[in-house]
Amino acid sequence: MTSTHTRAVLPLVAATLIASCGVTGAAGSPAGQDNVPPLGFDCRLCRQGPNQDHIRTLTAVLDTMTKHYAQFAEASPGPQDILDYNIGELWKKGIDGTGTTIALLEGWDDPQINEVIRTFDQKYGLPDPDIQTIYPSGGGHLPAQCPPGMVALGSYGSCDAWKAELELDVEAAHLIAPYAKILITATPADSEVTDDGASQVAPPEMMQALEYISRNHLADAISISDGTGESTYRYGKAEITAQDPGLLSAAAAGIPVVAATGDCGVVQNLPTATSQCGNTTLTPDTATWDDSPWVTAVGGSVPNLDPQGRRAGPNPLWHRGKLSAGAGYSSVYPRPTYQDRVNSITASTMRSVPDITMDAQDGTSEAAPLFAGVLALAAQVNQGSVGPINQVLYDVLGPRGTPAGIVDVVKGNNSVTSGPVFVPGFTATTGFDVASGWGTIDASRFVPELVAAIRTQNRPDSLQRQAHDALARLQQTIALTSTDTGPGGTTSVTATGFLPRHPVKLDIDNHEIATITANTLGSVSYVVDPMRLKLLRGKHTLTLRSMLLTATTDFTTT
Repeated sequence: MTSTHTRAVLPLVAATLIASCGVTGAAGSPAGQDNVPPLGFDCRLCRQGPNQDHIRTLTAVLDTMTKHYAQFAEASPGPQDILDYNIGELWKKGIDGTGTTIALLEGWDDPQINEVIRTFDQKYGLPDPDIQTIYPSGGGHLPAQCPPGMVALGSYGSCDAWKAELELDVEAAHLIAPYAKILITATPADSEVTDDGASQVAPPEMMQALEYISRNHLADAISISDGTGESTYRYGKAEITAQDPGLLSAAAAGIPVVAATGDCGVVQNLPTATSQCGNTTLTPDTATWDDSPWVTAVGGSVPNLDPQGRRAGPNPLWHRGKLSAGAGYSSVYPRPTYQDRVNSITASTMRSVPDITMDAQDGTSEAAPLFAGVLALAAQVNQGSVGPINQVLYDVLGPRGTPAGIVDVVKGNNSVTSGPVFVPGFTATTGFDVASGWGTIDASRFVPELVAAIRTQNRPDSLQRQAHDALARLQQTIALTSTDTGPGGTTSVTATGFLPRHPVKLDIDNHEIATITANTLGSVSYVVDPMRLKLLRGKHTLTLRSMLLTATTDFTTT
């Protein structure tokens, strides 16, 4: 148990170290336990000092953006984001993403991405980023042609549409953290089976990519700019929760994941739509991945700057015609404990989204990578990923408000008209609200405060530890009717949590025995006959392997 004296000084020590890395800000957060990471960490950035060449380059970028703001004022992402979120104050101190990697989950690749970003950079004098594309699913490469189910999605989710999405994602993340590496994971749908429409839009292959990134710790922040409404999955909750291993893997590895909340307001696009919000649900719905308690859900607001690029007042919620920021309650995931603090506001036993908002003038698909860029800046200061941040966001930063870099969003709503039906949504107001979460940020304060908070919040019940334990439970879901089979005996295997109608391979001692198709509830069953399989007496390991979940148990033959 930390002493009273230690509780008082830990935040001050953290603030001192952060300041030595070139970031200023008061660190006032509750202290953690004795097992917090040592605050006298080996900070290469602190020891070597900020990169002066980077500072000179980005100072010139800031001058260009400020002096010519009128010329660039309508660009989004663009100078309005740098000025509205006070990113320049971090750049001038060497906090620019150096040494970090931002992963972007995409449904297809874009061979021209380097040329596109080079053109984007030339407008402002930004440095060209290191961009790498990987293909974690489908044998490590893209199929020769776009899967038919994705082609049918048209401008909403086809392979051609993904190219535009990818370009937006890279521009947004790179703008905030110009010296961060950008890792693109191209993961089209149907690498294993032909899925339902919802999984064409938000393929489980993306969760497979998330596992790959997490297992190899390839990124310091991960952004997902796509999802689909919970109500639109053919197999319902079983299909949604079967994707949990991907998000749990990232959280357990200490990598923060941010996901967009959608662009159709209080409803969600249907998988059959061929354009964004062209065909939506008629009742409230929220997007699947951002609803996960392990994800920071990023909604949409709009920078509010005067003609000189100075903040002119609170940022309003993003709402343009039939498009507006997704917000509401999950029908699958219960309210996580970190939202208990705001349960009198949400008045729901279910998870509410968003947690925070960023610029969504090009949709919340822009907001999510912008925030991933902010988390990359925090990772640079922290000399490592900051982990899932929702616990400190709700326990520390949100309640502290302005001193912690939280900027309130107090105006706007996400009510929409879906076909002939008006669907009332949620309204932004003072403090935390369902429409905007905690609001938006002043990154010059938010980044150092976040780092100070996470360094004093490494408790036994931290989100990273909770994710590790939850993932371990999923990996131990196999039930056997008998763990000790005698001569002529058999044991029945049952397990759940797999993707419905997807294959699950059964191995014994690393030898494949059978391939089972999960039923519509995501369950599998099989009868193991040791005699027929010619298993020797003794202990054996039985493993069920699927796209996202691998479960293991032991049994003995006598």
